[in-house]
Amino acid sequence: MLKKNILAAAFVLGSALVSAHAAAQVSYFGGSVGRAKWNFDCAGSTSCHTAAASWKLYGGYEFSPNFGVEGSYIYLNEVGASDSALKATFNGRGADLAAIVKTTPMNNFVGFAKLGVAFMKGEIVASTRDFAASETHYSGQPLISLGALYYVDKKVAIRAEVDHRRVKVSGFTQTTSGVTNFSIGVQSEF
Repeated sequence: MLKKNILAAAFVLGSALVSAHAAAQVSYFGGSVGRAKWNFDCAGSTSCHTAAASWKLYGGYEFSPNFGVEGSYIYLNEVGASDSALKATFNGRGADLAAIVKTTPMNNFVGFAKLGVAFMKGEIVASTRDFAASETHYSGQPLISLGALYYVDKKVAIRAEVDHRRVKVSGFTQTTSGVTNFSIGVQSEF
């Protein structure tokens, strides 16, 4: 299934490259910080935190004013739950590759949407007073994102974004957790 998703993404991106207009090509890079909210069940735990700080570095290439491709690296900080005997923590990090569609600028604002694949490393660490164990999984998961840019000048923009991805944290019954990340940062074109 992952190979089919990668092939489909490569086909879409390759088709976009063939049909691109050379006159409007723009490259950009940026960084953002935010808060990642993990969606997991804390039933039975005495302490639970499902949100933590996150950060992202990204770069992209616009084939036209409204269409491009973007890659990023994201770090989703540690969250977890515990009770009197057991503590479990989760974290994730990975790289994304997505097609990006932008609206026409209006009063220095541009909206955008991204659809792509998140190649994530998920980790769970469980411990008791006498024992600790960890498990790490790599997976390709769908990525969807919505956001807005505010251009402070022709080359620099403030960027706000919300994205959603899944992170596989355990091989037990294919356990994945949905993670919604809210971020704000700065983007620069060159």
